Amino acid sequence: MATGPLGTDPEHAALSAERDALARRCAEAEARVAELEAELAEARASLAAQADDSHLSLFDGTTEDRLVGDGSDPRVLSLVLGATAVVAGMVTLLTILNGKIVSPFGVVMIALTVGLAWGAARTRVVPVEVSVVRGMVYVQQGELSYRFDLRRPETDVQVVGEPGSPTWAVRFGRRGLDPFVIDASMVDSVEFTGRLREYRPEL
Repeated sequence: MATGPLGTDPEHAALSAERDALARRCAEAEARVAELEAELAEARASLAAQADDSHLSLFDGTTEDRLVGDGSDPRVLSLVLGATAVVAGMVTLLTILNGKIVSPFGVVMIALTVGLAWGAARTRVVPVEVSVVRGMVYVQQGELSYRFDLRRPETDVQVVGEPGSPTWAVRFGRRGLDPFVIDASMVDSVEFTGRLREYRPEL
Protein backbone atom coordinates (compact mmCIF):
# COMPACT_ATOMS: atom_id res chain seq x y z
CA MET A 1 0.00 0.00 0.00
CA ALA A 2 1.41 3.39 -1.02
CA THR A 3 2.11 5.78 1.84
CA GLY A 4 3.54 8.76 -0.14
CA PRO A 5 1.83 12.16 -0.21
CA LEU A 6 -1.09 12.62 -2.59
CA GLY A 7 -0.80 14.82 -5.69
CA THR A 8 2.89 14.23 -6.29
CA ASP A 9 2.38 12.47 -9.62
CA PRO A 10 4.48 14.40 -12.23
CA GLU A 11 1.68 14.33 -14.80
CA HIS A 12 -0.82 15.61 -12.26
CA ALA A 13 1.56 18.38 -11.23
CA ALA A 14 2.10 19.40 -14.85
CA LEU A 15 -1.66 19.55 -15.45
CA SER A 16 -2.14 21.64 -12.33
CA ALA A 17 0.58 24.07 -13.42
CA GLU A 18 -0.95 24.36 -16.88
CA ARG A 19 -4.38 24.95 -15.35
CA ASP A 20 -3.00 27.68 -13.09
CA ALA A 21 -1.21 29.32 -16.03
CA LEU A 22 -4.42 29.32 -18.09
CA ALA A 23 -6.34 30.77 -15.16
CA ARG A 24 -3.81 33.61 -14.86
CA ARG A 25 -3.96 34.31 -18.59
CA CYS A 26 -7.77 34.36 -18.48
CA ALA A 27 -7.70 36.80 -15.57
CA GLU A 28 -5.24 39.04 -17.44
CA ALA A 29 -7.37 38.91 -20.59
CA GLU A 30 -10.51 39.77 -18.62
CA ALA A 31 -8.74 42.71 -16.99
CA ARG A 32 -7.55 43.96 -20.38
CA VAL A 33 -11.06 43.64 -21.83
CA ALA A 34 -12.40 45.69 -18.92
CA GLU A 35 -9.76 48.37 -19.54
CA LEU A 36 -10.57 48.55 -23.25
CA GLU A 37 -14.30 48.75 -22.54
CA ALA A 38 -13.65 51.62 -20.13
CA GLU A 39 -11.53 53.43 -22.74
CA LEU A 40 -14.23 52.92 -25.38
CA ALA A 41 -16.88 54.26 -22.99
CA GLU A 42 -14.73 57.35 -22.33
CA ALA A 43 -14.27 57.90 -26.07
CA ARG A 44 -18.01 57.65 -26.68
CA ALA A 45 -18.73 60.02 -23.80
CA SER A 46 -16.22 62.50 -25.23
CA LEU A 47 -17.86 62.31 -28.66
CA ALA A 48 -21.30 62.81 -27.15
CA ALA A 49 -20.09 65.84 -25.21
CA GLN A 50 -18.74 67.38 -28.42
CA ALA A 51 -21.73 66.51 -30.60
CA ASP A 52 -22.84 70.15 -30.76
CA ASP A 53 -19.32 71.44 -31.45
CA SER A 54 -18.66 72.28 -35.10
CA HIS A 55 -14.98 71.46 -34.52
CA LEU A 56 -15.58 67.81 -33.58
CA SER A 57 -12.34 65.88 -33.63
CA LEU A 58 -10.44 63.15 -31.81
CA PHE A 59 -7.12 64.87 -32.44
CA ASP A 60 -5.68 67.91 -30.69
CA GLY A 61 -5.15 70.84 -32.99
CA THR A 62 -7.65 69.68 -35.62
CA THR A 63 -9.40 72.63 -37.22
CA GLU A 64 -12.53 73.14 -39.26
CA ASP A 65 -10.82 72.26 -42.53
CA ARG A 66 -10.82 68.63 -41.37
CA LEU A 67 -14.63 68.49 -41.26
CA VAL A 68 -17.02 67.45 -43.99
CA GLY A 69 -19.98 69.52 -45.09
CA ASP A 70 -22.31 68.41 -42.30
CA GLY A 71 -19.78 69.39 -39.61
CA SER A 72 -18.69 65.87 -38.69
CA ASP A 73 -15.18 64.45 -38.60
CA PRO A 74 -14.88 61.72 -41.29
CA ARG A 75 -12.27 59.85 -39.23
CA VAL A 76 -14.52 59.21 -36.23
CA LEU A 77 -16.29 56.18 -37.73
CA SER A 78 -13.05 54.39 -38.55
CA LEU A 79 -11.65 55.04 -35.07
CA VAL A 80 -14.80 53.81 -33.31
CA LEU A 81 -14.92 50.67 -35.46
CA GLY A 82 -11.24 50.04 -34.80
CA ALA A 83 -11.61 50.43 -31.03
CA THR A 84 -14.64 48.13 -31.02
CA ALA A 85 -12.72 45.58 -33.10
CA VAL A 86 -9.95 45.57 -30.46
CA VAL A 87 -12.48 44.89 -27.70
CA ALA A 88 -14.11 42.14 -29.76
CA GLY A 89 -10.68 40.67 -30.45
CA MET A 90 -9.89 40.52 -26.73
CA VAL A 91 -13.20 38.77 -26.04
CA THR A 92 -12.39 36.32 -28.84
CA LEU A 93 -8.99 35.65 -27.27
CA LEU A 94 -10.67 34.98 -23.95
CA THR A 95 -13.04 32.56 -25.69
CA ILE A 96 -10.07 30.72 -27.21
CA LEU A 97 -8.34 30.46 -23.83
CA ASN A 98 -11.51 28.99 -22.34
CA GLY A 99 -11.60 26.35 -25.09
CA LYS A 100 -14.93 27.54 -26.50
CA ILE A 101 -13.75 28.69 -29.90
CA VAL A 102 -15.98 26.16 -31.72
CA SER A 103 -19.07 27.18 -29.76
CA PRO A 104 -21.71 29.42 -31.40
CA PHE A 105 -20.51 32.34 -29.27
CA GLY A 106 -16.90 31.81 -30.35
CA VAL A 107 -17.84 31.67 -34.03
CA VAL A 108 -19.94 34.84 -33.69
CA MET A 109 -17.11 36.68 -31.94
CA ILE A 110 -14.61 35.70 -34.64
CA ALA A 111 -16.99 36.91 -37.36
CA LEU A 112 -17.71 40.12 -35.44
CA THR A 113 -14.01 40.86 -34.93
CA VAL A 114 -13.19 40.29 -38.60
CA GLY A 115 -16.19 42.37 -39.71
CA LEU A 116 -15.32 45.30 -37.46
CA ALA A 117 -11.67 45.23 -38.52
CA TRP A 118 -12.70 45.17 -42.19
CA GLY A 119 -15.10 48.07 -41.64
CA ALA A 120 -12.41 50.11 -39.89
CA ALA A 121 -10.01 49.53 -42.77
CA ARG A 122 -12.63 50.39 -45.40
CA THR A 123 -13.68 53.64 -43.71
CA ARG A 124 -10.17 54.84 -42.95
CA VAL A 125 -9.59 58.34 -44.27
CA VAL A 126 -6.31 58.73 -46.17
CA PRO A 127 -4.72 62.14 -45.43
CA VAL A 128 -4.61 64.47 -48.44
CA GLU A 129 -1.91 67.11 -48.94
CA VAL A 130 -2.64 69.90 -51.43
CA SER A 131 -0.24 72.64 -52.49
CA VAL A 132 -0.06 75.27 -55.22
CA VAL A 133 3.42 76.01 -56.57
CA ARG A 134 3.97 78.33 -59.56
CA GLY A 135 0.58 77.61 -61.04
CA MET A 136 0.72 73.85 -60.46
CA VAL A 137 -1.72 72.20 -58.06
CA TYR A 138 -0.09 69.18 -56.44
CA VAL A 139 -2.21 66.61 -54.61
CA GLN A 140 -0.73 63.76 -52.57
CA GLN A 141 -3.25 61.18 -51.33
CA GLY A 142 -1.49 58.25 -49.73
CA GLU A 143 0.62 56.63 -52.44
CA LEU A 144 -1.30 58.42 -55.21
CA SER A 145 -0.32 61.82 -56.57
CA TYR A 146 -2.02 64.21 -58.98
CA ARG A 147 -1.11 67.53 -60.53
CA PHE A 148 -3.09 70.12 -62.44
CA ASP A 149 -1.56 73.01 -64.40
CA LEU A 150 -3.57 76.18 -63.83
CA ARG A 151 -1.49 78.02 -66.44
CA ARG A 152 -2.87 75.90 -69.27
CA PRO A 153 -6.25 77.13 -70.55
CA GLU A 154 -7.31 73.56 -71.39
CA THR A 155 -7.10 72.52 -67.72
CA ASP A 156 -10.75 72.29 -66.65
CA VAL A 157 -11.31 73.89 -63.24
CA GLN A 158 -14.73 74.53 -61.71
CA VAL A 159 -15.52 76.08 -58.32
CA VAL A 160 -18.79 75.04 -56.70
CA GLY A 161 -20.22 77.19 -53.90
CA GLU A 162 -18.66 80.10 -52.07
CA PRO A 163 -15.42 79.83 -50.08
CA GLY A 164 -16.24 79.18 -46.45
CA SER A 165 -19.57 77.49 -47.17
CA PRO A 166 -20.15 73.76 -46.47
CA THR A 167 -20.91 73.08 -50.15
CA TRP A 168 -17.67 74.63 -51.47
CA ALA A 169 -15.60 72.40 -53.73
CA VAL A 170 -13.18 72.64 -56.63
CA ARG A 171 -13.49 70.14 -59.49
CA PHE A 172 -10.55 69.38 -61.76
CA GLY A 173 -11.62 67.68 -64.98
CA ARG A 174 -9.76 64.58 -66.16
CA ARG A 175 -10.06 62.95 -69.56
CA GLY A 176 -11.92 59.68 -69.38
CA LEU A 177 -12.13 59.86 -65.58
CA ASP A 178 -14.38 61.43 -62.99
CA PRO A 179 -13.35 64.93 -61.91
CA PHE A 180 -10.96 65.12 -58.97
CA VAL A 181 -12.71 67.03 -56.20
CA ILE A 182 -11.01 69.11 -53.53
CA ASP A 183 -13.30 70.17 -50.69
CA ALA A 184 -13.06 71.97 -47.36
CA SER A 185 -11.96 68.80 -45.57
CA MET A 186 -8.67 68.95 -47.51
CA VAL A 187 -7.79 72.66 -47.64
CA ASP A 188 -8.71 76.06 -46.30
CA SER A 189 -11.37 77.04 -48.83
CA VAL A 190 -10.74 80.80 -48.66
CA GLU A 191 -6.96 80.56 -48.95
CA PHE A 192 -7.06 77.90 -51.67
CA THR A 193 -9.57 79.87 -53.75
CA GLY A 194 -7.33 82.92 -53.47
CA ARG A 195 -4.36 80.93 -54.75
CA LEU A 196 -6.42 79.63 -57.67
CA ARG A 197 -7.56 83.14 -58.63
CA GLU A 198 -3.95 84.26 -58.94
CA TYR A 199 -3.85 82.16 -62.11
CA ARG A 200 -7.58 81.93 -62.89
CA PRO A 201 -9.15 85.31 -61.99
CA GLU A 202 -12.51 84.22 -63.43
CA LEU A 203 -13.05 81.58 -60.73
